[in-house]
Amino acid sequence: MIHKTFPIAEQLLAKGLQSAQSLHLQLLEEMNILKHNLPVESLDDITPQKQQLVSELNLFSKQLGQVLETEQLTNDRHGISAYFDKADSAGITTTQALKNWQQLVDIANKSRTLNDQNGASIDLLLRRTRQSLNILKGKPQTAHTYGRDGSTQSALFSGTLISV
Repeated sequence: MIHKTFPIAEQLLAKGLQSAQSLHLQLLEEMNILKHNLPVESLDDITPQKQQLVSELNLFSKQLGQVLETEQLTNDRHGISAYFDKADSAGITTTQALKNWQQLVDIANKSRTLNDQNGASIDLLLRRTRQSLNILKGKPQTAHTYGRDGSTQSALFSGTLISV
């Protein structure tokens, strides 16, 4: 059965690698926008492209899982390793497919880290923006303190800073 599934897996890995590389480039572009304080609206262009690439990678994962299932292997790293071992045992040249798989795993790990960093940057930017808006709106903020009897008390610590 491996002789029938391997060409499919090889094509899937090539396409998956291409999608992963494209997603990584989108994440690098997003990082560049955040790092250099470029207009945040630029992120609006990147988000749909990232979502499309993530959908492609999810489909890739599902299809590769079906190939592994056909060979009665698990859909994880151990399963793919066993798949390559099985292909080698059957005399199939796995050099390019294995190289694509290793690159895919490497890019996926780098992309995960980059996505986490970008998410943290966006969260920080969002918090700063909210704080600035609250200051400009003069939204009262309360601080909770403890009274002598141990109960909490709320006290205003901010008011309108600018009034026109």
